[in-house]
Amino acid sequence: MTIRTLARLAGIALALAPAPRSAGQEPAGPPPPSSSRTDAGGPVHELLPDLGRMGAEVGVFGGASWNPYETGSGFEVGGFIDLPLVRVPGGKLSYEMLVAMSQARSAPFLITDPIAYVANLAAGASPAAALAGPPQAPFPVRREVTTLLHLLTVSPFALKYTLLALDRARLRPCFGAGLDLLVVITRQDPEGEESLQFMGTSPFDDPLIGGLVAQAPELAARGIPTGQGNLEFGGHAMAGLEVRLSRALSLNLAYRFTQVGGHQHAHALGGALGFHW
Repeated sequence: MTIRTLARLAGIALALAPAPRSAGQEPAGPPPPSSSRTDAGGPVHELLPDLGRMGAEVGVFGGASWNPYETGSGFEVGGFIDLPLVRVPGGKLSYEMLVAMSQARSAPFLITDPIAYVANLAAGASPAAALAGPPQAPFPVRREVTTLLHLLTVSPFALKYTLLALDRARLRPCFGAGLDLLVVITRQDPEGEESLQFMGTSPFDDPLIGGLVAQAPELAARGIPTGQGNLEFGGHAMAGLEVRLSRALSLNLAYRFTQVGGHQHAHALGGALGFHW
């Protein structure tokens, strides 16, 4: 075997031989800790603005209401949602949306129906008899009615400040204010059936629109509600207290003052059940 052949075999052997194993590099230290920001103090921890338990709330409420247009006291039901915006000194600021429906019925009061007066004149009554109504004329002009009110409040924008200093006691006072859009629907219901003609029916003994005349019987037969509606702009201010029952459940007590249009106002006092996430 020649020297050139031996050199070739040695080169092939070196090429096929496994490379020496090098010692693995040891890690410089433990892995970095994960990051999670939570509220300081209190048994209820919330992440803001991190994702997770972020301090949002949705709830349903009900209670007593004191209503505009001299309709007196009634009841209110509704719901709300609060979404946290930013931390502020002493607490947090949230964006709130609210929808509420209240209903009330006024005490009886007297109204004057000019259409009934004209109807009495058309029936042949003298002016004095037409004004006096039954039994001198067929239709009552001066009569007792009650007003039935339905008030829908929609607040598309409100801000709520929640104080977090009492978290260890599971209490959170809150204050808020917002803009409202209100749908007002009213009707007048006669206290008695006084007409000598069409007693208990349209045009003057059924629920009255604007205190004047009942709607056509064909509309009533279709189930169309009797009443007149209006759209008002307003605003509200509120104060309340949240009592945290558990990590995700609370009982809220609140008072709300609502300005309806330019000169009317309403009050509501009640409780709410809140669900937190």
